[in-house]
Parts: sequence; structure tokens; C-alpha cells
Amino acid sequence: MSATPIRERTSWLLRVNRRLAGDPRLRAGKEFAAAFRDAGERPLAPSQVTRWEDGTVLPRRETIRRYEDLLGLAPHALTSLKDAVDRAAGLTQPALPAGVVPDQRRFHELLERATTGGSMTGQRWGELSELVQACPGLVLHPPGLWERVSHRLLDELVVAEDTAWLLRQEAMSRLLEHPDAGAHAVDACISLAADRSSPVVVEPLSLLDASALPDANRHICRTIAAADDGRALYGALLASVRKVRVGHFTPDQLGRLGASMTGLLDDSALSASLRPLIDEVGRTMNGGAEAERVPVPRVQPVPHRAAVMASAELLPGHGTDPILAGLVDDALHNANPDERMHAAMFIAGTPYAPVVARTLVEDLVTDLRRRSEAGLAPALRTLTILGSTDHRVLIAQILTGNGFSEAARHAAAWATPHCAGRYDEAIWRRILQVQFQAWRRMPLGLGEEILYAVTYGMGTDGHRTLLAEVRADDRLPARSRAAAAWLLTAPEVIRSGH
Repeated sequence: MSATPIRERTSWLLRVNRRLAGDPRLRAGKEFAAAFRDAGERPLAPSQVTRWEDGTVLPRRETIRRYEDLLGLAPHALTSLKDAVDRAAGLTQPALPAGVVPDQRRFHELLERATTGGSMTGQRWGELSELVQACPGLVLHPPGLWERVSHRLLDELVVAEDTAWLLRQEAMSRLLEHPDAGAHAVDACISLAADRSSPVVVEPLSLLDASALPDANRHICRTIAAADDGRALYGALLASVRKVRVGHFTPDQLGRLGASMTGLLDDSALSASLRPLIDEVGRTMNGGAEAERVPVPRVQPVPHRAAVMASAELLPGHGTDPILAGLVDDALHNANPDERMHAAMFIAGTPYAPVVARTLVEDLVTDLRRRSEAGLAPALRTLTILGSTDHRVLIAQILTGNGFSEAARHAAAWATPHCAGRYDEAIWRRILQVQFQAWRRMPLGLGEEILYAVTYGMGTDGHRTLLAEVRADDRLPARSRAAAAWLLTAPEVIRSGH
């Protein structure tokens, strides 16, 4: 994603949220400017709001936080999105404004909370990591404090959702980049990724793109060379895109990585599902470690019906919002998983999200009636990132009904972890029964992976009784039983805003 789209999308995020504000008075730029500053302060010129929202002036984080306050949005709902895409594009700026002296008392208070089991919200993790980032010379004694902080933050990150997840993702990235904390944060990520009982593999590996430390680079190269676990390979490839781009790898590592890419492309079983990401790594390598990635030219797509419907319903008479159309297209079709995720999160951060989600589900139902599953996997993946509950009914139908392909059931199963809403125990029991029987009939297909995903979905829905039963049932695949055991020891799912 280039710097221009990021600037445009950040401005768009502010503009759309204001124009569709719950308080009609704030939809007018003049009224919004009048309310922007506190009484007694110099009033804000309406033209400044225009400059922020048309991309002429890039808004600071403090500006975006003020938008959140005025529009009644959750704290950091917009700033966390900006931080995420800025980091992905290498545009990260210090979280604390220049000249601000870190508050040592507050740092020690937060550090004590993080290392002694005190309550740590996403906002507190963000604040602690900002203070760490502002002190590159900071060294903790004993060093085990960094280990406790890193492991706890990672444990919370992998069970968090929405803004709660984004805040912890950015906090972990700051630790990974810190001169003293970084080694401990890398060790925490490698440890979790290497735990074969954990269903969480992609996240800890992809996080390593924030670290240039030798251990992080070696682990990514080893994981790609081994290619013995599809999801681990996916996470390592995802990390390597940015690592190559910013020059983390040595020349020898780049040579071995290139050989690994050739081997992966020759492996038809792997390349079918991972080919877009393998190609992305290859393009980045061919561009050189320091070169900006040149986007692959694409014909401007016809706006997806979801973008057309959302634009017409919420901003009638203005045509289809071009930024929304691009985001929907990226969320469904972009070859880079990070860019797909960020696009969906941007949509989720606006009032467009419910209409986009509803339309995607309507289209899926129509396609399935016509026996077409072509767009099922990307749509379900996008709906889960959007924070929608609309596709819960459809997922249950696919996982408990007849006539759906193994690929459709696989896509539905992997849409359940961290999906908004919740199935009751009876539905999960039915899903488990149906998918267990399917696996027994076809033990060499995707059935084992489907049961693994179903177990993960049960865990993020909080069904600990069911997890205990899965752990104890020796008829089920060992991976599912191990995942159930791991999930029983993991923190409760952390919902958005915590």
C-alpha cells in the first residue's frame, strides 16, 4: 500500500464518520469546527476541517482522537487504524509528541500492573508501549520483567478482537522494535509459534516483521525452508514481505529465501493456496531490499454491489463512494493478507460497515442457491473482520447441512474464530458432530483442519465445557485435542474496547 492511498484513506475515515455522525449538527463542517475546541480556546477555522478531510493536511493522532471524542466513537477506534496502516507502510512516527517528557511514575505504575496480573486494557498497553518507545535506552532489571510483559501482552493479543486487538498489536510491535525489550518479545513470538498445541500460529510469526534481530530473521527463514505446516508457512511468508522490503535479511539469507520460493512454486499442493503470497515475496525481492514495492497494475474494477448499496443508502445522490469501492475490492481480492485485513478494518471503522456486511451475505446466499462457491471464502473472511454477525446463520448452515463442498466447509470453519456474536452450546455440538462424521468418511481430506478450526471457534465463543470434552475425546484428531487443551489455559476472549 503506497503512501498516497494511506493519506487518502485516513482523510476519508474522518470525512465519512463526520458526514454520517449520529449528531446531525456535526455533519456540517462549520458546526463541527465550532465544537472542536474547548471553550476559551481559539476557534478552529472550518477550512482546517476541509484540509484534514480532503488530504491536504495529514491529521495528527491528537486530531484523530478529538474526532473520536466529538463523534462519540470508542477511544482509539480511528487512531488504532491509522497506526496499523502507517506501520505497514513504514510511516510510523513516535507516539509521544516531540518535546513531551515520558512520565516515569506512570511508566512504573503500568509496568507493575503488567507484571503482577493487574488489569491491562488495550489503552493501557498502548500507553505503556508508548513510554517504552520514547526511552530507547531503557533497560529493565531483572531482565525477566521484559519476558513477563512480552508473554502477557502476546497472550492477550491473540485472544483480543477489533480495537482491543489493534491496540495490542501496535503495543507488541513497539516492544519488538525496542533495543532492550525486542529480544524478549521475539522469544515470546517464536515460543508461541513453535507450540504445536496452539491454534495461534500466523499472528506470532507475522509480528516478527517488526524486528530486525537475527533470531527473528533466522526463525522466519527456517520456517519457510521447512514448509511443513501450511499456516506457519503463511505467517512466515507474510512477515518476509516487509522484512525483505526494509532490508532485515542478510545477502546469504536472501539467497536461501529465493531458493525456498522456487521450491514452493514447484510444490503444487502448497502453491495453489499460497501462490499469491509467494508471488508477493518474489516481487518484493526483485525490487530490492530498499526499493518501494511497485503495485501490480490492475484494471479499475466495477464497484462491488456492497459499495454501491452502502453509498446509495447512507449518502444518496452522491454516487458510489470511490474510496469505499476500492476498500471493498481490496478486502475481497488483494493478494496481500495484511492489506486485505486493513481494508476490511477501515470499512468496519465507518457507518458503511453494516450495509456492506448485509449486502455481502445477500450475495452469498444468492450464489449458494445457484451452486456457486467461488466468492465464499473471501466474503466470509471479510465479514468476520468487519465484526459482522450477519453471516453466523450462513456459517451454521454450511457446517451442519448437506451438499456443501469440503472447501466451503473449510472456509466456514475458519470464519468462526473471533467472529462477532456467539453460537449456543447446542449449535456447536451439532457442528462438531457433523464435521466429525465428515472427517471419518474422508480422513485424508480437509476434515482434520476443519475440526481444528471448529475447536478454535468454540474457544473464542467461550465454550469451556465443550473444549474440555474435545480435549478428552480420543476419537478426535490429536491437533484438535491439543488446541482444546491450549485454549482452556488461554485468557478469556477480550472484546473490543478492553
